[in-house]
Amino acid sequence: MRLENLQKMRVNILSYEPAGGWILYDYAAKLAQALAPHVREAVVGFSQMSGFDVTLHVNYACLRQVQVAGLHCTLVTHIDSADKLALVQAQAAGGVWGLCMSDDTMRRMNTLTGQPRFVSLPPPAMLTAEHKQLNILVSGRLYPDGRKNDAWSIDFFRRFRPRDLRIRVMGAGWEGQLTELRGLGYAVEHVPAFDRPLYLDWLRASDHLLYTGHDEGALSTIDALLYGVTPIATAQGYHLEQEGPMLLFSTHSQLMRIADRLQSELEETNAMRRRLSDWDGFAARHAELWRSLLAQD
Repeated sequence: MRLENLQKMRVNILSYEPAGGWILYDYAAKLAQALAPHVREAVVGFSQMSGFDVTLHVNYACLRQVQVAGLHCTLVTHIDSADKLALVQAQAAGGVWGLCMSDDTMRRMNTLTGQPRFVSLPPPAMLTAEHKQLNILVSGRLYPDGRKNDAWSIDFFRRFRPRDLRIRVMGAGWEGQLTELRGLGYAVEHVPAFDRPLYLDWLRASDHLLYTGHDEGALSTIDALLYGVTPIATAQGYHLEQEGPMLLFSTHSQLMRIADRLQSELEETNAMRRRLSDWDGFAARHAELWRSLLAQD
């Protein structure tokens, strides 16, 4: 293929399942959609069609004969019998490239078949990645003497990016501070009176319970431990004697370091989720491979 035509590839992603079929059709549809910015045309076809530069057979087991010109590839999965191995070996010997889902499978296929026509293209997740937020619960009213140290709680929240945090507060006296947080873009839910069913729902949905008071302790930290929620609490009173994982602090700077660490861990988690669902990058790697192979031809 002439170099100037490489950017104009037409790709037939050949599904042997009908629309609405099982996972291989979904795979074909997702890949075709993701390829749109990287090639001239990408379609989900149901038979081999002339006029396409690349035909990707999503189900290798259904490719028995190459019927049209162009580059042919298969998605290689579940080679768990001698017959399947013989089939992909024959396909490779006939010039078909096998796209494997891991480096391990690629190495085994290249070795077992004696045909160096297998490459590794690990797929992303079929599901869409959700952006993970931390859910933080505060339970307790404020007092005029400042015993709950609420300014530290607000400082803690503001160490996070607004999109990374959901704040739930049960207790009176927080209205002014929470209004300010909402204005900064934070997701905040607040009820001033204690509501036991809602408290339990919020507790179950929380990653952490935050308590910044210096008045011996909060029984809500014990509730949190019972529900598998990690308290972030002052290192004093009966907080020091509870069983279970807790993030304890004594100073404002220690609390801020906890927030910074949690924000960093959250960023790593969301970056991993983006990598696990990166269909655009996956499609771009296909297009790059095909351009290279077509240029060689």
